[in-house]
Amino acid sequence: MSLLRGRKLRQGIDGSRMPLDWRQRAMTVGVPKSGRIVLEQLETRATSETGFVEHVAEIVRELEDDPAMLTFGLFHTPEHTMTGVVIVVGKVGLVLLDAEDRHPFADFRWETLCRFDLKRDRSYQIVGLAWYEGERDITERIGEETPLELSEMRFAYMYMHADDELLTFVKEAFDEAAIPEALHRRPPLL
Repeated sequence: MSLLRGRKLRQGIDGSRMPLDWRQRAMTVGVPKSGRIVLEQLETRATSETGFVEHVAEIVRELEDDPAMLTFGLFHTPEHTMTGVVIVVGKVGLVLLDAEDRHPFADFRWETLCRFDLKRDRSYQIVGLAWYEGERDITERIGEETPLELSEMRFAYMYMHADDELLTFVKEAFDEAAIPEALHRRPPLL
């Protein structure tokens, strides 16, 4: 396809660009330079600030999980734009702590996750997340053996800076406990 034709396909009839929603932007781009800078700042702060790691460990103990590893990321939904988070990966699931005050921001138990799609961008990752957030307990809901409704799921994207060991741990935990694809029927997010 020629460059000119590609430009015309991305533009509307009147020559204006078609707007991309937050999901389309997250799927098609790499980790933005500003995001990489924020992640580097979070990592530097964690290693230089006295008591940062101890405070995170204390919060995780309160959540009654045994953390395996942690990393940093930026969490992005229509309601939250680029919130800096500490990502704690444990046996129970993922816990996101607000990077500023280190209070719990969100948590995802492995058995409630529908998608954990990963796209690599150099040493960074773009992650598409989908999870069950219905009113009933997930085991009861899965017991019905009917597909989840779109209204029962939520979606988000994260930019992360994780090593291969952490990513392997996440993949194995997700593969072992996540909601079977036949029940959520969501295509990959990336």
